[in-house]
Amino acid sequence: MTIVVDIDRLRPILEEIGAAIPTDLEEMPGGSSPSFRIDLVDGTHLVLKTYTEGLSLVPSKEAFAAAQLRNLNIPATRYLLVDETRKRLPFRYAITSYLPGVLVRVLKDEPGIANVYRQMGELQRKLHTIPMPGYGSMSATGVASPAQTNADFLRPLIDGAFTGFVRFGGDAALAERLRAIIDERFDDIVLYNTGAVFAHDDLHPGNVLAARTAEGNLSLSGLIDFGNARATDPVFDLAKCLFCSRHEAPDSPMLILEGYGPIEHPDPEAALWYYTLLHRITMWWWLRHVGVIPTPDAPSDLIDDLRSMAYA
Repeated sequence: MTIVVDIDRLRPILEEIGAAIPTDLEEMPGGSSPSFRIDLVDGTHLVLKTYTEGLSLVPSKEAFAAAQLRNLNIPATRYLLVDETRKRLPFRYAITSYLPGVLVRVLKDEPGIANVYRQMGELQRKLHTIPMPGYGSMSATGVASPAQTNADFLRPLIDGAFTGFVRFGGDAALAERLRAIIDERFDDIVLYNTGAVFAHDDLHPGNVLAARTAEGNLSLSGLIDFGNARATDPVFDLAKCLFCSRHEAPDSPMLILEGYGPIEHPDPEAALWYYTLLHRITMWWWLRHVGVIPTPDAPSDLIDDLRSMAYA
């Protein structure tokens, strides 16, 4: 879907939040829906984030999630206005703060990128200091139907992951072997946890910005995209970060772990392995669902990794 924005229709919207007059719009790279940098007459910038039909992303949910970070000293998107009525603009949208920098994924070969990966780990550690009232997905007002234990949260998630895997053509024998591993190790891994915390659930080089400092050093400059945010066990979220970041930048997980620091679990390595297995199963069927993996027998690093984990 092509999004066309009339800058004149933006003026009264921006006036309501006390912003200066818009002078120009420039579409920004990345994202599942178009986002535009709004240049203002006073030299500052804001962002118009649009939400196209057919996507499950909800601006009010993202606004709630981002607001949980307001007491942390981290550069993250602030939601200034959310409108899902389609009355003032012909699509759902949010007006947010503008964060400087470029996506870390495009800087992976730049000198000094290792420091940014360490800062990603430090950032995730800070996010995990935010306690949540239960485990589950976030809504516009809180955690929706929160589970009170990590086990209660994960049991239906595990069932859904394997159901999706088989429904989209995953090998039944492989699924049976992996499910046996998940069930056998469930108590050792899942029952130990420190409580539900804020989980970005999509922290990787495609959702973090970096910029050069005055001294010329690369430094993390922003955290964006709260569409996946939920409340989970911290190790579950850390495993997702490492799994996704490894795909973007193979050398990044070790550096992220350096920045993150000690992992609160009796067997951190086993916990990360276990949750990574679950994330890989879920990612495979999701990519099948959206057509990125076109057929069940299409070559896939995810399937190769899952077979390796099944018969290690």
